[in-house]
Amino acid sequence: MTRASLHNCGPAAARLLHGVSAEIARHAPTAALVLCLLAACWNAAAQTSVARTLHNLTATGPGPTKDTQPAGTCVYCHTPHNSNPTPALWNRDTSGVTYQIYSSSSMQATVNQPTGSSRLCLSCHDGLLALGNLRVTGHKGSAPGSLGTMKGRAVRGTDLRGDHPVSFSYDAGLVARRRELLPPEALPRSLRLDASGQMQCTTCHDPHEDRNPKFLRMNPANGALCTSCHRQQRWSASSHALSMARWNGSGISPWPADAPQTVAANACGNCHRAHAAPHGERLLAQANEPDACNICHSATVTGKNIAAEFASGAKFSRHPIEVAQWLHTPNEDPATMPRHVACADCHNPHAATAALTASGPLPGPLQDAVGADVNGTRVAPAVAEYQVCIKCHDAREPPTPGATRVEPTRSVRAKINPGNASFHPIATVGRNPSTRGLLGGYTAASQIGCIDCHNNSERAPRGAHASRYAPILELNYSALDMTAESPVAYDLCYKCHDRNAIVSDLPGTFPHRVHVVKAQASCASCHDAHGSRANAHLINFMTRDASGRAVAGPTATGRVDYQTISPGKGTCYVKCHGVDHNPLSY
Repeated sequence: MTRASLHNCGPAAARLLHGVSAEIARHAPTAALVLCLLAACWNAAAQTSVARTLHNLTATGPGPTKDTQPAGTCVYCHTPHNSNPTPALWNRDTSGVTYQIYSSSSMQATVNQPTGSSRLCLSCHDGLLALGNLRVTGHKGSAPGSLGTMKGRAVRGTDLRGDHPVSFSYDAGLVARRRELLPPEALPRSLRLDASGQMQCTTCHDPHEDRNPKFLRMNPANGALCTSCHRQQRWSASSHALSMARWNGSGISPWPADAPQTVAANACGNCHRAHAAPHGERLLAQANEPDACNICHSATVTGKNIAAEFASGAKFSRHPIEVAQWLHTPNEDPATMPRHVACADCHNPHAATAALTASGPLPGPLQDAVGADVNGTRVAPAVAEYQVCIKCHDAREPPTPGATRVEPTRSVRAKINPGNASFHPIATVGRNPSTRGLLGGYTAASQIGCIDCHNNSERAPRGAHASRYAPILELNYSALDMTAESPVAYDLCYKCHDRNAIVSDLPGTFPHRVHVVKAQASCASCHDAHGSRANAHLINFMTRDASGRAVAGPTATGRVDYQTISPGKGTCYVKCHGVDHNPLSY
């Protein structure tokens, strides 16, 4: 091979030669000469590309970091002699430091201390050793001059907990455990695992080419780089993949200064950072969990100001997303997870859409959310709205103050179970044909959703985020005893139930008027809105309301219960407002 041919090696040939150099080095001693020739060819070819990049640290380089001595373009990384490790012809020592590495409760890979090319990259990018700290100096004995340690945003330091993991085996076993990953053989040819099948820095970054930002091996726009490995099932149809919304310039920009300026173009980068993520686990871009969503969902990028719903003092009742941060995990089990609430408990950012009408089993904002069934078993993805709610509103008793009843549980999951004696038709359709006095096209066989009652009090933005009425109710519902009946007092009930049937008793029905209007008993005094495990008609007498006032008590014979006689007829054993129903039948 002539000197001219060495200098004319193209980039493709140089990459090939670099890949085989280690193999040649294992053979007969005569291969040493060939290895030297390959090194020269590689040096010439790589220099052609590297000279145009920030990795050119010579005085003619395009970046702010420049050497004062003519050491040569490639010498800062490579040498044909005395290299370590030999396969990379590496010309730098590594710091030997132990790094803090990425970890996550949902991670299925075994992440090791950086090895291979990742360790070599960190010999500069951890910022510990000077850039001019070389094993072999430049040509003609010249030595690197004034180059100190690396500075600026490119320095990763020794804490890599906020950086995408490296040095782990990307193989069929990992794909089987983490099923949204592409098999290694299906990865684009431009993304390279190392010879041992591990993902390294060089899987995503090509240190010799900067045709794409940050030496990336492909253009990252629209999430192309991330989705080359990560394939979320519904991502391509989600709002975060398709929305052309832009930041309106108010508040804090959700994106780095050099990022694309639409939601779709940023894609994964709307929420994640591959390096230096403020919250390391799952590489989230915000240090506070609510801000991961609120930074865009505050009318600065999206049209609806969801963030305002959660502002302290804005609404009387709300989901307190700021209280128990970073407890949510994608693989959490409803039966054992700590009590918390986060946006991601209800919304899957990789699948959610803005479509409020149901598309398949769930409306768009709840697509692919994790839920639980009425037995408490994890359902992923949920197939009904109520499953998303009872994942948290489960068998455990809520810690907040509330009314007490004869059958004491406040578990929503327990009350809406279709196996109960009665229930609001949430987990299944209604089954009581004697139900009368319904409005708006509702029938005894209708089914309703949690959001029909638990919704924004202004009805926009829609959802159980916050309300002026507790517990996050769309309309007012007074559950306190001794409440004067009015359309406002029981506004929520009258959304479905005809008020006229209450204040003017329908023939052959329970005398609601004498109780609700005359005696000022709340609907809640007798009815447990979600359901009753023991009685028909949602009957579960309230013994004390939320204010602590005594409501229903035992009769003179010590009974506090209800018995069904026949459809639409029953008998009460209870003492209310000083009147002993012992029993009274209707």
